[in-house]
Amino acid sequence: MGSRHSIWEDLLEDTSFGLIAIHSSLEDYALAYALNAHCGIRLKRMHDDLLLGESAAFSVYQWKDQKHFRDWTLMVNPGTVEEAASDGGGLFSSTPSSRRVYLIPERKEVDFFLKIDGGEPEEPILPKVLAVPKVQTAYRLEAAELKSKHNLIF
Repeated sequence: MGSRHSIWEDLLEDTSFGLIAIHSSLEDYALAYALNAHCGIRLKRMHDDLLLGESAAFSVYQWKDQKHFRDWTLMVNPGTVEEAASDGGGLFSSTPSSRRVYLIPERKEVDFFLKIDGGEPEEPILPKVLAVPKVQTAYRLEAAELKSKHNLIF
């Protein structure tokens, strides 16, 4: 049983991917479209959202670059969890509530993460991301330094 745990821990420690943090007011689909246009990639919405816990869902866009053996993944950092309405008898007891959750809680200020598996592209991608209109800023992150890096591995 202990060997399974150590193998799983080894997989979680494998952070051999590039990670770009993006700050933008764009909706997820609009950013995916803009990144496709500016960066020459073909991100598409995955059929299933990334689920964390019981009800936290995050939209994910992915492209498998067969030519260069890379996987590109755009993930939304903030998400919401819908909570059931309570029967407390209060003024808003029948209204469902929601709370904000984060894919990477220690980076609440980041709106999106662009993950690149399989090595960095030949030409730098960061200047292209920064050239996208409505992207306030973007920068590289070291995934190994994130406490919640396991949320990025799926």
